[in-house]
Amino acid sequence: MKVNDNYLKEQLKHVYWLNGGCCAGKTTMTKKFVEELGFQTLEDNVLKYRPFTSPVEYPAIQYPHPGLDWDKWFNKPNDEHCEWLFQIVEEMMEFYVIDLLKLPTDTPIIIDLGIMPELILPFIPKERMICLYTSDKEIERLYFFREDHKMILDVINQTASPSEAIKNGNKNMVKFSHDIRNACIDNGIKTIERTNSLSVKEQFRLVREHFGI
Repeated sequence: MKVNDNYLKEQLKHVYWLNGGCCAGKTTMTKKFVEELGFQTLEDNVLKYRPFTSPVEYPAIQYPHPGLDWDKWFNKPNDEHCEWLFQIVEEMMEFYVIDLLKLPTDTPIIIDLGIMPELILPFIPKERMICLYTSDKEIERLYFFREDHKMILDVINQTASPSEAIKNGNKNMVKFSHDIRNACIDNGIKTIERTNSLSVKEQFRLVREHFGI
């Protein structure tokens, strides 16, 4: 299925997109938009779409699954893992856009999803997109130890060498973040770095300022 980009641009003109890498404050900003400004949001729940896919048409959405060799999964080459991360979001978009179209149009929507901007720029203009990123050290310090990633860490702790799996996983997430940030810069999309000196309040102000809200 292919939906006309001009139609999507018109139907989704109330959508604002927080792009970028890991641990950059996207989830925190989404909560601020929802709680303080009354925005809607849409969770990127890939498992919701898995029952409607097949390994042939949607191979990335079918992974990971409980039958995997987790040692191999968490220690695969960085390029291979990042390719899967980008592919799973690309496959998901076919379903995700349909869910976006089902949301009410009288209330603005804030989306928190790291994705190559080329996939959404045809219908989400760069003026309604911003790229948030943080340092490699912050990703390494936070990613696997966030509360919402506890399930991932529990699986890692069952591998032969959890420390090596975390080390390799951090390299994956750093590369993923770099690739998205570089693509956003190449496309002229505004970027904001989350640093320890940047407060949540100030980051929120900067994001709102860019969106003109």
